[in-house]
Amino acid sequence: MAATPLVSIVIPTFNSAKTLPRAILSVLAQRALSWELIVIDDGSTDNTREAVQQHLLRLGDRMLYHRQPQSGSSVARNKGIDLARGEYIAFLDADDEFVPSKLLRQLELFCRRPELGLVFSDFSCIDVQGNLHRSAFAELVEEEGPVRMEEISPRQFVCDRRLVDRMVVSYVISPITAMVRKSVIGSEVRFPPGQQYSEEWLFFLDVASKCRVGYVGEPLSVQHQTPGSLSLTSPIRNTQQQAQAMQRILERFPDAASDSRRKLQGKLANCFRQMAFDHFKSGEYRSARTAFWEALKHHADWSTALHLAQATWAARSQKSEESSEQVPVSQVG
Repeated sequence: MAATPLVSIVIPTFNSAKTLPRAILSVLAQRALSWELIVIDDGSTDNTREAVQQHLLRLGDRMLYHRQPQSGSSVARNKGIDLARGEYIAFLDADDEFVPSKLLRQLELFCRRPELGLVFSDFSCIDVQGNLHRSAFAELVEEEGPVRMEEISPRQFVCDRRLVDRMVVSYVISPITAMVRKSVIGSEVRFPPGQQYSEEWLFFLDVASKCRVGYVGEPLSVQHQTPGSLSLTSPIRNTQQQAQAMQRILERFPDAASDSRRKLQGKLANCFRQMAFDHFKSGEYRSARTAFWEALKHHADWSTALHLAQATWAARSQKSEESSEQVPVSQVG
């Protein structure tokens, strides 16, 4: 029987045989030694199984490969959580990688402050053009850095309790940056199935609302943007999913700071306006009218009201044209 690992690393993968070995090698390079690796194959149709075979033979009980019917990244991560034996859980995507000090630096902070239930970090990003952005928070993410923090050792911090209010407004924690204490999430907190974009926003907001959070102010992971990723290829669908996530946050966090809820409602209104313009351009005027109305409910302004009137007029004109094209039954035959 293998010794119980300190950290369980969960990698969900779907048709990522080309990049998965890089992710696995970054785990093998970790300076922290007490870990297990759990790869959840979410119905891949490429040679993913062959890509992990040599590592399965090498790692033995330290690596688990689980294959399941394609169900989405949330279900895959949740399965990894259920299978995890470690005291802590870290997440890694199949096309990204950890830096060698990733696990060690986060475990150090957990040891210094045992009350922490979640520790995240900065990360680097390599965009589709191959350009390296060394600090995502400093270079890429506008107004989404950590809130006020207490520095307890060089580049290691404990976040202010108002982090949750900040997270209500914006997406702060990426899965590849996070390590969570398994006892905090228990059997209740999981990634939301069916939410295919912004699912990590909902998950880590739930986690942060249950515990104190720490932050390591250095890039401990590397994100590789790929041309075929969902975040880059499905903007309309992503807007719909993001709006759905925001609505769920407003419902689940009614006690969040009023300023945070107001800002989130403004973002939600922008999502509905974007969907409305997309529908309008496609000639789907009734859908555009509905989306403009939803935007107006969350943030009232004259511009949205005007666009709602235009969409309503266009929808009525479209309906009138469709009616005039129908042949009366009395004229048939």
